Formats: sequence, structure tokens, C-alpha cells
Amino acid sequence: MNRTQHYSLLKAMEIDKSNLLKYQELYKYAYILSDGIFKIVFAEEKDHSLLISLVNAMLGLQGDDAIKEITLEMQEFPGVFNKKDCILDIIGTTNAGEKVLVEVQQQGDDFFRDRVEYYISRVIENQVHTSEKYELPRIYFLGLLDFELFPEEPQKYIHHVDEMCNGRKFFPKIQKIFVEIDKFFELEKAGVTASDNSEAAQWLRAIKVIVKEEPVPEKIMQNETFRRLLDSVKLINFVEELFNCEAKNMTDLKAEHEIGFSEGRAEGRAQGAAEERKKANEERLEMARASLAEGDSIEKVTRIFKLSESEVLAVQAKPTAQGK
Repeated sequence: MNRTQHYSLLKAMEIDKSNLLKYQELYKYAYILSDGIFKIVFAEEKDHSLLISLVNAMLGLQGDDAIKEITLEMQEFPGVFNKKDCILDIIGTTNAGEKVLVEVQQQGDDFFRDRVEYYISRVIENQVHTSEKYELPRIYFLGLLDFELFPEEPQKYIHHVDEMCNGRKFFPKIQKIFVEIDKFFELEKAGVTASDNSEAAQWLRAIKVIVKEEPVPEKIMQNETFRRLLDSVKLINFVEELFNCEAKNMTDLKAEHEIGFSEGRAEGRAQGAAEERKKANEERLEMARASLAEGDSIEKVTRIFKLSESEVLAVQAKPTAQGK
């Protein structure tokens, strides 16, 4: 199940909770890049072996440098006075005392990079206590992105971002790694990554099976870690309450964006609000297209997504990117 199909599921369940059964018949896997699904799969496993394997692969950690154990912590650093909270998907401490921050991001926005810096800074300020030296542990930030953040690097899907000075890393203890998941899918489709046998590429091929609902390649099926991953993310494993919570979070996020625009800087505010509305409408049309493709009637789609009949007919008539 991909992001659009996941949003369609949430909308359908707002209308009728029993629609979950319909989607469980249509799709084998849940959308692994949603916050709720990701946390259940990677944070609730007893020994966190899936999380350790994923992080080691994406960070390129091997041998003595590889993470062998990880202890998860509270995901929230509450704001002080009128400062914003910091809530990450996963915060953990490794067997070497290093901090690992994992954030799954489904959509890009103008301030995503700002938020990454804010999150890291909030974690940093909690590392040094009174009477201790200003000695920070190594901190890894891993961003798993379902959007493109680095369009200027079309052939690269993993990005290590460092603060540089005169060609050298200024503070190598803080490492930021961003993985553009959909870009990897496109590179894989074009054959660019055919010879890429890295652990990161293998992980992304397993995720591609889940997101694209594809047959499982033999090499993935032979890997015990990936077999457990595929089994753990089956849509039938997840209960109604999780998706109710996901739907509420989606509504709250949209409200937060609207408030942010209304209270933001005057400069560029109107343009930003217009772009946000345009993006939201495009997503609504894509979800309507997905529902039509699944056999839902025009009447039902107009009701669920609050569209006019002419808008739905236009969506139905317009070919998809693949069908052009």
C-alpha cells in the first residue's frame, strides 16, 4: 500500500469503520511509512533487530562500528513555556552510547530542514547535565523520506549531510543521513541501481515490495530479516484503533499547517497558503482517483472527498502518469 492508498483507507474509515475489511481484501501490506505503522513494526519488536538492521544499512555501519543493541526512549521532548514540542518517531541509545534519531516523513514542506535542526538541537540540550563536561555522544539523524529533498542529485538516493569547513567535517559527531525512498524506486525502475547490492539497496527493495504491492524477489525472500519484515507489515495485522488515530493525526496536522500560515510572517504568507491549498487539493484528487480505480462509484467518491460531480468526472477521464 502506498501513501495515496493509505490516505484513501483513512478517509474511507471515517465514513464507515468496516471499510477496513474491504482494504484488507484489496491490499496485502500496510503503508510502512506512516508514523503509526512504522513505530509498531520497528519499535515494538522485543529485541529491535529489524530496527538495528535498518539503521545499520542506511547509515552504512559495519563490523565494530555496527550497532549491536539499542534501547528506545521516550519520543517526546516537551516544549518549555511557549516553545514547540519535539516529537520524533524513534529515539534510541546504542550499546556504544550513541544517540539514534529516526524520522519518517511522508511529504515535504518548506520548513522540513528547519525542523530537523530543531529536533537535533532539542536532543543535544538534554545530553549534558550539571557538573558534567561538554562532551556529546555521537548523534545520528536518519530521515526516511517519501518525497524528493535533493532534486539537484538525481542519481543519488542516500545523502550524508555534514557541516564543512575548509573541506573537512567541522563536527563529525553529528551525522545526518537522508534516504529518498521514492527516488530509489525510480532509479530501480530505470535500471540505474541494478548493480547496487548494498544493504541499504536490499532494504529499499524489500520496502518497494510493500509499498508497490509487488511479488517478492527471490533474494529478498531468502533473507530471514526481510521475511520477518514482510510478515510484520501485513495489513491484516493492524487493528481499527490504529487507523482511527492516524486519521486524527492527519486532521490535526492539516489544522496545524493552517494555523501556522495564519500566524506566520506577513511576507509570502498568502502565496504559501495558496500553495498549501493547491497541494492539499491535488492530494484529494489523487485519493479520489485511487478510489475510482478500486471500483467506488462516482456518487461515493464525491461524498467521501467533498468534490463536485464534474471534478470527479474530470479525474476519471484524465489518464494517470503511467497511462499517458
